[in-house]
Parts: sequence; structure tokens; C-alpha cells
Amino acid sequence: MQAPSNGLHCQNWFLKQQTLMKSTIHKLTTSAFALFAAAAAIPEAHAAKLTLDGTGYCTIPGSEAYYPGGRLQSGRYTNLGADYYHTATIGIKAITNHSSTRSGSMSFELWAMRYYGATTGIVLMTEGLDTLKGGFHFSNVTVSHKAISLNVRRFPELDLFEYTSNGWKWKDVLTFSTKTLL
Repeated sequence: MQAPSNGLHCQNWFLKQQTLMKSTIHKLTTSAFALFAAAAAIPEAHAAKLTLDGTGYCTIPGSEAYYPGGRLQSGRYTNLGADYYHTATIGIKAITNHSSTRSGSMSFELWAMRYYGATTGIVLMTEGLDTLKGGFHFSNVTVSHKAISLNVRRFPELDLFEYTSNGWKWKDVLTFSTKTLL
């Protein structure tokens, strides 16, 4: 844009440009502040020292049904896919955060292991848990909903994962020493 040549128009032109610049700077400052406030409001997930403590259990009492669309899960996975499902209940005496910082969100999971001590298996059910303040624990954690039905005997395993700034990280495990019909 070119400045007008006569004095009065020139003064008005500069005032308009100055007002436009102030408005632009104000918008940029407001936007930067809003972005900073939003970033500060999101809690950063730090890796915490989380453990499964005490005795755990797994019960699968009911009949199964086929779900072509899978069943909704709330942990690391939102849906485990089309399969036969039955109701499962899992529980643990406590989940403890031994750190001084708040944990990330957690996923409490039921797995089926081919042999005792296996390091890979099949995820049957996931349940999302809230964050846990440092030095605190959840007591008597019990979860009951649909789990994949394998209809074979496997070693049940309870796993705990935490969501950190680097994604989901495995935290602890409790493997049952007796094969169960899963």
C-alpha cells in the first residue's frame, strides 16, 4: 500500500495503519495467551511407579454370544473386534502409585497366556482407570464387562499400563498359576 501525497490524507492514512497494527498485535497476543493457557491446562503425563498389590481374581461365570461389531472397551483399546464375548470380572486388592507425581491414565487388562511365564498373549478385556495422585492407591479395584471368549484353557493374567508422554507403557502384571477356561 502506498501513502497518499497530501498532508491531511497522509496523517489519516498513518493513523489507520497504526490502528490496524495495534489491532493485529492485540489479536496475536490474545491468541498466544489462549494457546499458552490451553497448554498449561493439559496435565503432562509422567511415568509413575505403579504396582498391582495384593491378591487378584478373575471370574467368567456366564454364557457367550457373538458380537459382529465387537464390544466397547475403555482402556488402551476401544474395541477388540468381532468375536464371541462373555462377561468377565477381574479385580485386585490395590493399585498403588509409589511416585511423588500423578500418574497418567491407566488401563487395567485381562490377558490369556498360552503358558505360565509367557511374555505374549491375547488381550481379552481392557478397562480405563483415572490418574492416580502420587503416594496414593485405589483399593479393591473390580471391573466387570464383556471380554473375548476363547473357549480354551489358558493362564489368566492381569496387566496394568499407564499412558505417558511417550504413549502406553506396561507397568505391572499378576499371572495366575492355574489354567482357566477363558
